[in-house]
Amino acid sequence: MLFLKKLESSLIMKIKLLYIIPVFTIFYGCNFIKTEWRIDELYMQKIEGSSKVIYNFSAWGGLDSNPRGFIILDSLETFQVDVENILPIYQLSDIPTKSNIDGITHDCYGTCGDPYYNSVPIFKPMDLKKSKIEDIELTSRIYQYKGYSEHDKGLERYAFEKFKETTDSLFFYNLDDVESMNGIHLDELKIKKGEIYIQLNEKKEIKKIIADDVVINSKTKSIEQIRHIFLTPKNKIINSEISERGIFREVKILNK
Repeated sequence: MLFLKKLESSLIMKIKLLYIIPVFTIFYGCNFIKTEWRIDELYMQKIEGSSKVIYNFSAWGGLDSNPRGFIILDSLETFQVDVENILPIYQLSDIPTKSNIDGITHDCYGTCGDPYYNSVPIFKPMDLKKSKIEDIELTSRIYQYKGYSEHDKGLERYAFEKFKETTDSLFFYNLDDVESMNGIHLDELKIKKGEIYIQLNEKKEIKKIIADDVVINSKTKSIEQIRHIFLTPKNKIINSEISERGIFREVKILNK
């Protein structure tokens, strides 16, 4: 009798599951179940002459997904992870303006996986796509993966003594390499504005400057260089000493 009751209970449970699973799938597939995102990086840059801002973020959510990238919002809007509105670019190639945003991305074009080693790198863009995002024209240049990766110089780290800012660039002076064992010294380093990120300490002093510096030939639009540079000041620098043009600043994250 106990066995029959267990069998009956098991059958009832299976029937319930057969009903619940399709319903759950319908709700999940239609986005009735909202993904909870945990944001681990968030930076914002004001777009000069516009009420728009551009965010760069990284977040973690359901099924171990890790969306990251750029999103444009009005400055009065609160940032939320919106996967559908991530811009189709990996990096900025110039300072965002109220009329234009230029960026780059890459695709395989037969060079992903094993074919990478026997393929010929192409440095010119393979395709160019334009679209309108919040009344701003977005230009995305798509490069061959091998051509893109062969000009990626990897991570560099320097401590610098002083800096100078111009309209389009930051110049750093008396830099010591703190990444490699070679201890390379640079008298000067120029970085184009656009994708420069500033981190602050509790006193609103600049703790670190991170730059993704993309150099593209002005005539052929070929990739010439991609650098990822971490810069630490040797001396105190107040946040206000660097302008907002072409600069991302870290945003305080309020995860639930």
